[in-house]
Amino acid sequence: MHRGLNGAEMAYNDRELTCRDCGGAFEFTAGEQEFYASKGLQNDPVRCPSCRAQRRMMRPEDRDDTPNYGVYVSWGGRTPRQLHVAICSSCNTAAEVPFVPRGDRPIFCSDCYNEERKRLEELELAEADAAAARISVAAGRVPPPEDREAGGAAEVAVAEPEVAAEPEPEEEPRPVVADSEAAPQ
Repeated sequence: MHRGLNGAEMAYNDRELTCRDCGGAFEFTAGEQEFYASKGLQNDPVRCPSCRAQRRMMRPEDRDDTPNYGVYVSWGGRTPRQLHVAICSSCNTAAEVPFVPRGDRPIFCSDCYNEERKRLEELELAEADAAAARISVAAGRVPPPEDREAGGAAEVAVAEPEVAAEPEPEEEPRPVVADSEAAPQ
């Protein structure tokens, strides 16, 4: 027994249906009907179990001879992604890219792209280290020479303030003028 859409209990009986593909009769059992109802399926099956299995095998993702496109698969996985041929800006070999090349930006094959990405990561890391060094020098902290060479920052030493050789001459104080005396109106 199962509750139908209106809340009343429904009894399922085995029914005989006709297959859309082969035209043969197949049985839609009470258990299958209850399963369909529990999943919210409102339509009866239109194909017999053997035709359903055969149709499933026709799907590209279920066949053994289907090429595996890996990351180059479109959403849903049924068709390969549209690829466009372009020339690598670094090594001048043909490369396939998943976008239409416009010509205003460099295009890299996968090997050159990985090398470029590593180079940019190293450059960013060097820039970050240089910025950290500038900040520590500006704050008056200088790492010991052995740490600077090793690239570590175990301890931070405070730099001694520089002593000027000659004291600068002091300026004479300026007289304070009230607003009423400054400018006649």
